[in-house]
Amino acid sequence: MSFSGLLLTYGLNTWLPVIMGGHLQGAGMGADAAKQYGLVFLLLLNGGAVVGGLIASRVADKAGPQRVIITTFVLAALALTLMTFGFPVALLLAFIAVAGVGVLGTQVLIYGFTSNYYSTRVRAAGVAWCSGFGRLGGIFGPLIGGWLAAAGVAGETAFYVFAGVALFGGLMTVLVPRPRKGLSDDEQRAVDERARHVVTD
Repeated sequence: MSFSGLLLTYGLNTWLPVIMGGHLQGAGMGADAAKQYGLVFLLLLNGGAVVGGLIASRVADKAGPQRVIITTFVLAALALTLMTFGFPVALLLAFIAVAGVGVLGTQVLIYGFTSNYYSTRVRAAGVAWCSGFGRLGGIFGPLIGGWLAAAGVAGETAFYVFAGVALFGGLMTVLVPRPRKGLSDDEQRAVDERARHVVTD
């Protein structure tokens, strides 16, 4: 999950202006205007992450983070795929804002999901492993974007690649098993305390 989330986050934050600029030029927009719009798309990607992340967090408190993470990954994949069609720029701006929810906004939910998934005793280690694998995605994201840009591939291809990464993240989230319903931390401490009394008595 975190690998896909940070790959998308750093890959798109680094290369979206270049990818979008080339995509718009291919659609007939002038070079200067395409570059300016590329920065606007980057702004809306992050703006969508801020607003959508807040909304998704509230929904996750009620519906559970796993379902929301799956949904936002799928939304990101759908929005990035729609970026490849010849829609007006206004619609493309809306799509990239939705993609921001599923790209950057999802990553915030992943850390919360991970921290609540593990018990208190191993929570720090669980979050650390999640974050560590995520950072690998943060390394590969800009590399993949750079390879695509250097190869001169069309913007459509780049969006398909990143959409595939989002779908992969959603699939990995689906495969996360539900945590076992064991004793709560307070209940476990009470059991340990009673056991100590039995031994000492």
